[in-house]
Amino acid sequence: MSNILYISLTGMTEPLGRSQVLEYIIDLSKDNKFYLISFEREQDLENINEIKELIKDYDIEWNYLIYSNKYGVFSTLYQLFQAVKLANKLKNLHNVKMIHARSFIPAIIAYIVKLSDSNVKFLFDVRGFSTKEKIDRGRLKKNSLLYKILFWLENLMFQKADALNTLTYKAKEILEDEFKFDKDYIKVIPTCANKEVFKIISNKEKNRFKKSLGYKDEDIIIIHTGTVSGWYDFDKELILINELMKQDSNVRFLILNKNEKNFIEEKLDEYNMDRKKVKITSSSFSEVYKYLNIASASLFFIKPTEAKRASAPTKFAENVACYLPSITNSGVGDMEFYLEKYNVGWLVELDKIKEHKECYALSILKEINKENFDNSDFDKLFKTHFDKQIAVKKYNAIYEQLGECYE
Repeated sequence: MSNILYISLTGMTEPLGRSQVLEYIIDLSKDNKFYLISFEREQDLENINEIKELIKDYDIEWNYLIYSNKYGVFSTLYQLFQAVKLANKLKNLHNVKMIHARSFIPAIIAYIVKLSDSNVKFLFDVRGFSTKEKIDRGRLKKNSLLYKILFWLENLMFQKADALNTLTYKAKEILEDEFKFDKDYIKVIPTCANKEVFKIISNKEKNRFKKSLGYKDEDIIIIHTGTVSGWYDFDKELILINELMKQDSNVRFLILNKNEKNFIEEKLDEYNMDRKKVKITSSSFSEVYKYLNIASASLFFIKPTEAKRASAPTKFAENVACYLPSITNSGVGDMEFYLEKYNVGWLVELDKIKEHKECYALSILKEINKENFDNSDFDKLFKTHFDKQIAVKKYNAIYEQLGECYE
């Protein structure tokens, strides 16, 4: 059994932390002891006890810091100092020889710890090209001093890590071409889902839940789960939804979102959406599967920037687990590969939405109305790429590989 220090910038009280950190390390803790450091957001602190209860029977010791971006880079530096101090303390107390750093900032923390103890090995779990993402979001200016420093640091982390994991084969190709890495140095583990959480419910349960939300049997529900801002092109989603509603009066738009109601309502007004056909609600992580089960399709458009070639949308794996077709766009991660090889949804070109919206809408409605999807395609894709147990086995293999380095 290895003692592993796991550092995550994403909080465990967030849905993403719950599905993409805890879901894995709960299973990985059967063979390893985890010392988990996470950064929790103030608005999610009410869920702390829920997470403590969830992990109490597993070999996981959880330590958390409160995330803040109030003072920009100064907040980041202060939190970096706090995290390094805590990481060093845990390393020394528990003889930790392996660090799993989930994303760029945790990788910096892991590297600083490694500088004082060369026996420590660390896995840089690359969740995206962080510096380029900041450019895309307007948080950094290209060629500014801060950009150059962060870009240099990120590249340094790619080279100083003892192992790299990426979410997509596209990202693996980019890194191998840029740094001439050995092909065995980088592993690929996309965002996965747990079939025990994202499960299929009976038609009777579907009908009951659908009616409890005020929907009729004939309603065609298109769902968007999670945030609608940032990387998401919500404007183009609304253009398509409007056209779908125009072509079929039974189309309804269900938005599962916790914190952006005002923004969403402003956008709905901007696009003259029929508010009687749109529902905005929220759900606990454990209940999301019910909403996915009653939907006819999941809609999510992500801006196809260079940085997003390294991204794997978590919701796609969750949709696949629930046999829910996805309406999404090309230019993001490995989405073209998945949707061209498996019949599990529709791939659209975002720059053609306005001129081809009618064509896209008619094509989507034709397949939805004919229920033109075979569950076996979802099963094949899930079992090959998105089953959580595949990810657990791959992570354990990386841990074993790193463990051999210091034995």
